[in-house]
This record gives sequence, C-alpha cells and structure tokens, in this order.
Amino acid sequence: MQQNPNFLVIVSDQQRWDSLACNGNVFTRTPNLDAMAARGANFRLPFTPFPVCTPARASMWTGVYPNKHGITYNRYGIDDVISYEGKIDTTLFELMQRAGYTTAYFGKWHLGEKNTGRFDIWKGFNSHGGHWEDGRQSFQGGRFKPETQTDEMIRFLESSQAREKPFVAVQSYYPPHNPFTAPTGSYAPYRGKGVPFAGYYASVTALDGCVGRIREALLRTGLSGNTFVFYVSDHGETFDFAETAPHKWVCLDSSIRVPFLMEGPGVPHGIRPNDFVGLEDLMPTILSAAGIRPPGYIDGANLLELVNGDAPAWRDAYYTQAERRNARTLQRCIRTRDSKLILSWDELHELYDLSTDPEEVLNLYGAPRTDKQDQYRHFERQSERIVSLAGMMLRRASELGDFAGVELASRVLRQEDASSDR
Repeated sequence: MQQNPNFLVIVSDQQRWDSLACNGNVFTRTPNLDAMAARGANFRLPFTPFPVCTPARASMWTGVYPNKHGITYNRYGIDDVISYEGKIDTTLFELMQRAGYTTAYFGKWHLGEKNTGRFDIWKGFNSHGGHWEDGRQSFQGGRFKPETQTDEMIRFLESSQAREKPFVAVQSYYPPHNPFTAPTGSYAPYRGKGVPFAGYYASVTALDGCVGRIREALLRTGLSGNTFVFYVSDHGETFDFAETAPHKWVCLDSSIRVPFLMEGPGVPHGIRPNDFVGLEDLMPTILSAAGIRPPGYIDGANLLELVNGDAPAWRDAYYTQAERRNARTLQRCIRTRDSKLILSWDELHELYDLSTDPEEVLNLYGAPRTDKQDQYRHFERQSERIVSLAGMMLRRASELGDFAGVELASRVLRQEDASSDR
C-alpha cells in the first residue's frame, strides 16, 4: 500500500470567482463546492497570471509566468504545445512520474492534441468539440460530457492503479465556458428568475454535482484521508462577446479572479486566507507536499506554508499579463487589495479604486477630467497612486524578466515625473 499523499486537481474553464455560493453569490447553487470550502481552504484573492486558456494552463503545470514559458496564445492542431514552442519543457507531471507517481488526465488539456508520455492514463482532448456527447443536448436525450468524464475519474479511483502507487490525477471540465448549456435539471434555480446567462450558472451547478460525486468516491474508496483535492479555474468570464470587445483578454477581476479551493491532510478546515495566490502556486504546492524539491526557476510558492502560517513572507499584490494577437492589445496589471492599475500598450490605461468601486466601472486614470457623463470632474488627481502602483509593477516585472511590463511601467513613471515638473 502506498503512503505518500495523492493529488486530485479539478479544473473548470472560464469560471468567475464570484460564481460560487461560498464566495458570496446569493443565487448560485453550489453545495458540494461549499462543503469542500468548509473542509479546507477557500482563498479570497486567487488570480490567473494570464486570462486565456492555453497560457494559463501552461503556467499552472510549469509554475512560471507566460513570459517565461513563452506560450501566450491559444493553440490548436499541435501535438505538444509545451515541447513545440515552450521555453520550459518540464511540467509537474514528469517530475511526479520520476518520483514514482501515477499520472492521470481526464478532460480538456488545451496544451496539445496528444499525450506525449506525461500521463500514464490519458482520457484527454485539446479543446473544442462542445459540452455534449455526440452533440446531443440534454433535451435531445444527450449526455453532458463532464458526467462522462466524471465516470472515468471514478473508475480510476476505484481501480487498483489508484492504490498500487500514489497518484496525481486531473479532472478538467470544459464548462462553464461558452456555449452556456447544461443539463435541463440544472436550470431550475435560474430560468425565469431574472438571472442573466442562466446557462452559465446552470453549468456551474452541474459541475458542482460532478465534484460531489468525485468527493463521495474518495470517501467510499478510503482515499480521502490521504488525498489533497484542489478546485481551480484557468480564468474568468466577462460576459462580453461583441466582435470589437476584447472579451476575456483583459485584466478586470471578472476575467482574472478565479475560484481556488484546497482540502486535504494538514489543511485547516474552513479557513479563508486573504492573501494573493495564483495558478502558478499549484505546482510548487503539490511538489512540496509530495516531498519533491521544486525547480529553482519556479515563480509560484507553496500554499501549504501559507495556510499553516509557516510562510516567512507573502505577496502584497498580484501581477497579471494579457495580450491578444488579432486585436493587437497588450496589457499588464498590478492589483492590491484596494487598487488596480492596468497599463496597455496603446496607452488606454485604467485605474480603479476597489474600495469604492469593486465592479471596476469608474476608470480614474487621468482624473480629474471631463467626459460625456460628467463623472470624473470631482475626483482628485491620481498621480501619487499611479506612481506607487507603477513602481510595484516595475519591480515585479523586473523580477519576472517581463520586458513588456518593465517598459509599460517605466513609460508611465517617466510620464508622471514629467507631468509633476510642469
């Protein structure tokens, strides 16, 4: 019988932090994820380093920011994106294999069309293909793909392979990513009740049911006491699909703030750490819990030290990168607890006071100023806040070797310095 801990990572796609009842949503039904939060850690300030699928997932499994791993766009038709164009070709899974772990993957991968040896058990796919088996919706007698994938995961947990050696297994769901469709029964709390994008929240509830089945299987098989379980998403959802809008390729919280739950041996029950964490922290946390030294180049940190009060220091802000090739947009963001600065290559910069405007509606960059709604005339000049945040961005971008972030922050600091001299 194996004694080392197991690891099960459940990943949703395009899920907002505020889509869970345990994160304050007053209309979403997520009882199983709420129960998971109550039995472990529910992070209040979790973020993605890049709000697009392929770059975020590459960061999740390499532990570094996109400028370091070199993958900054969604990829299709490539067997292995990380080996093909990545600057870092080692992922969590090779390191775990070398340490004697079984590696298993179920669901959306979006880092290549094939398993190139990282996984001992592979039931994955790259992307696209919809949320339904054979394209048939629930009302057409079809089956939700996450349910099929959950069946496959449960069969693995019930198999001898899950007991012969320790494992790291990933259950990666495509929903609640658009198109927003879900099993008919999951719509009941949302349809006809004034809830916008009912299909989105119905799919969140449907996934919650799948999570409940997995957690019950861990209990039934006796694996729960020795298994760390994580629930994360690669990025959020802005609900903006206009052709001219950047949609999720932006640094607003709706796009970069994601669910992040963790339970398992030694994780205190019911804690809600108010610290900045990111998807890049997943890999070093798993490696450290498995007794494997993380590579020295990793940008992430061990979350177990944070939740157990052993971390000597932690982040006071979070840095996010975003860019979209077709729209020629590039952004860098620094977010503190009460402020956010988003710098764009086209100089359409944004500044938000999150203490008074958590919805990020009032862009204070350049205030006081006139506009059509006459909203910004009575705000004070924001130079001091801009300089402070741009300085934080410059330091973090320099640490990461991110040229774009260094250039954007330096440019704004020069502009603010010249403005103060006038």
